[in-house]
Amino acid sequence: MTRPVLIVLIVGAGLAFAPGSAHATENSDDEAAGLFAQGIQALHNGRAGDAINAFEAFADQGGVDATASYDRGLAYALRVHIGAEQPGDLGRAAQGFEEARGLSHDRRTIDDASRALDAVRSEVARRRLRAGQPADVDAGRSLARAVAGLASEEAWAVLCVVASMALAAGLLIRFRVGGPRLRVGGGVTAGVAVPALALAVAMTLAARHDRLELREAVVVAPGVRPTDERGIMLAGATSLPEGALVEVIDERGTSTRVRFGAVDVWVVSTALRALARS
Repeated sequence: MTRPVLIVLIVGAGLAFAPGSAHATENSDDEAAGLFAQGIQALHNGRAGDAINAFEAFADQGGVDATASYDRGLAYALRVHIGAEQPGDLGRAAQGFEEARGLSHDRRTIDDASRALDAVRSEVARRRLRAGQPADVDAGRSLARAVAGLASEEAWAVLCVVASMALAAGLLIRFRVGGPRLRVGGGVTAGVAVPALALAVAMTLAARHDRLELREAVVVAPGVRPTDERGIMLAGATSLPEGALVEVIDERGTSTRVRFGAVDVWVVSTALRALARS
């Protein structure tokens, strides 16, 4: 029983059984709603295996909901907590929490899922450190993607319009309106608007790419060794950490090419679980 997993349970206790959980059953068929209810009941009674089965069946029915993903992650964490851990449970818990914060628009859910995710990854890092492996579990996102994520695609598009208007006004004043002070002001306005417009355009395109084309997954198996595209293990390569978020680049047969920070490798596809998107 490890302290990080206990933290996960404490963080999740309030959300898993909150009245808001019923939202996951709205607009769902009776079978999916029943599965969700079974999962909640099993989780409430401490029956981790039954909760996992119910939430996985809910997902197999096409159920996509932030609360259901969070509770699925909690069920896997609970199985670790009660000493019935199976290989990959921490990775699947991380996948549930990662998916929950990506699907949710509720600040409380996002914050709870983020704290739970940090706790799970801290436990993975602790285990890797004890095994003499690199403890870096979260490689983070690139600077461009991090900046693009600061605002929505719509917000960046609005900034494009505003910067364009400022540039046009600055150039008009600079070359068409008399008076040295106005011309200087127009030049300054145009000078500021140009880099702002360039940034806004780049971030709009980046946000659009993420919305339409970005595919992410979580490593849900311990000790995943990188391979080449034929599935042959790479000698001396460091294993990818369980619970790590990776970007999916390509898929060929039973292998998937992923990017983890600066590392670009192939891994067996069964070691990954994709994140659902709303």
